[in-house]
Amino acid sequence: MESFLVSRRWQTGKATHKGTRKNKNEDSYLHRHATDSEGNEIAMFAVADGMGGYEVGDTASKLAISFFQRWWDKRIIKLLKKRDIMERIAREGVSTMKQINTSIKATSLHTGKKMGTTLSLLIMFKGQYVVLHVGDSRIYQMKGWNYGLQQYFHHANQEDLTSLLQEQSTEILESNPELVKLTEDHSWVERQVKDGILTDEDARNHPKRNVLTQCLGIEDEINPQIKMGQYQSSDMFLVCSDGFHSLYSNEEILTMLINLEKEYTNLQMMCEYLINFCNFSNAEDNITLMLIRNLYVEKTETKGRRNLLSILGMK
Repeated sequence: MESFLVSRRWQTGKATHKGTRKNKNEDSYLHRHATDSEGNEIAMFAVADGMGGYEVGDTASKLAISFFQRWWDKRIIKLLKKRDIMERIAREGVSTMKQINTSIKATSLHTGKKMGTTLSLLIMFKGQYVVLHVGDSRIYQMKGWNYGLQQYFHHANQEDLTSLLQEQSTEILESNPELVKLTEDHSWVERQVKDGILTDEDARNHPKRNVLTQCLGIEDEINPQIKMGQYQSSDMFLVCSDGFHSLYSNEEILTMLINLEKEYTNLQMMCEYLINFCNFSNAEDNITLMLIRNLYVEKTETKGRRNLLSILGMK
């Protein structure tokens, strides 16, 4: 497994596996990267978890990914010329998800085989992100953890490091490490948690934990979750299917990420370790995960910041 996004401004990794009990991997993933006329980089990451059985489980997830691949290739350069790019991406992303929903339903009707897929998509640009989401795959944002960024630069080529530090005066939010779940599971157990009937731990182990209230390709109408926010250079994003997050609590995931970054500076190695650990934990489902950090972002009006040079102990 190799790092899938080559850019000195991005630290990334991905891994996928069928798990220990499935005969086929029905997960699909996507990454895309582009640069505007001023050299600012935008990237998209997506995970889709298909369902429908051995014969068609991966058809819906691949179809969903292909729609966003075509949308990106056709539209992103044009959108990069617009001032309100993230708002436009959100609107067009919802429209694309609705097209995917219609297409999967048509495919099901044509083949006589019912199928569906989750889809969680993250787009990052200049310190801002857009999340588009349907189903129970997840996107997390790990905040306030500077160690990984520090270690990355300490192991970087000094010439490259000096050049990059001079390009932008990046600010980093100071806080204690926390893992924020950006997506809301569209599942029966999530509703029970919201209503106070189940705890998070109960939900993870409930017999109905895989019952979805919304996914692409089943119902005529969908209501995708849209979330927009900001990120710092030290923040790490995790995009994953439920084959990963269903095995561990949020606290356990945070602890694993912290401990792994103390050992590795390479997010790809971290992804591969996590896949192996999932299989060691007897993973019943397919597992897909991506780890992403955008090393250079624009300044944001956020209190409690330190300059990147200070974070690295160089100022």
